[in-house]
Amino acid sequence: MKKVGLLFPGQGTQEIGMGRSLVEHSETAAKLFQEASNVVGYDLSKLCFEGPMETLTKSRYCQPALFVHQFAAAQVLRERIAGDEIGLAMGLSIGELTALAIAEVVDFRTGLRIAQKRGDFIQAACDMSDGAMVSILGAPFDSVQKLCNLCDVELSNINGPGQVVLVGERQKINTAAEMAAEVTGGKAVILNVAGAFHSSFMKPAQERFGEFLKKIKFRAPRIQWVSNVTGKVEWNPVTIQELCIQQIVSPVRWWDCMCTAKREGFQYFYQCGTGKTLVNMAKRIDNEFKVLPFGKHEDSVQFET
Repeated sequence: MKKVGLLFPGQGTQEIGMGRSLVEHSETAAKLFQEASNVVGYDLSKLCFEGPMETLTKSRYCQPALFVHQFAAAQVLRERIAGDEIGLAMGLSIGELTALAIAEVVDFRTGLRIAQKRGDFIQAACDMSDGAMVSILGAPFDSVQKLCNLCDVELSNINGPGQVVLVGERQKINTAAEMAAEVTGGKAVILNVAGAFHSSFMKPAQERFGEFLKKIKFRAPRIQWVSNVTGKVEWNPVTIQELCIQQIVSPVRWWDCMCTAKREGFQYFYQCGTGKTLVNMAKRIDNEFKVLPFGKHEDSVQFET
């Protein structure tokens, strides 16, 4: 029996067709997608399967869609790996909410309502500002911090060695991108995103989300759950609730999250959802990690030995 963890990616991994093959081959997935449409008040299955991408990319639609696909993938996966022990759940940004539901801090319907409200509030904050994000690749962390100070921008994601994302006003991010090679020795890639996520630009969203979330009762997780804000395993439901609120304006410390998972004895992981974003990040962090993507019926669940 393997001790495995589940990983859930963030916004930007959405794609047309997400969840279709699971629904076509799994009664469990089909029921979850149908229930989700009843909760959100529109045909979420049709949006995920057919788009349009312009709509699916908006936070208010993207975040509940990712939550449902990821949760459904995890449930189908559980049915297919009954012999392995799932002992940890963690996600990047919106994926952290899926991890909450998998750890049974909240149930599926509550988690989906949280994801929908979070998406609504973040979309409104994005519409109020002109923020941008840039990924700095192949640079020492200290030099990236220096670039932040020089250009008056913020850290958004610390994804691994040599991969840090910065966020700020669009003009300042463009300046940071232009200066990146000289200051850090790394490569700058402007990201095609709709806002300045995980930064002070999201303060209006954080305030509204906090008011909403504090009305919901959290339970202690049934399996280990790792916070984006602290990069540590958290068990106290009151603390977890507060960290979910803080996460909207705080850097995502994914590198720390993965290092914590390793210290807790986890080497094998499944990325539940679309793409291979977290699969590739794990390889850059530690080549001993073994991560398989699972978001489609045909995806493998067998690790190479």
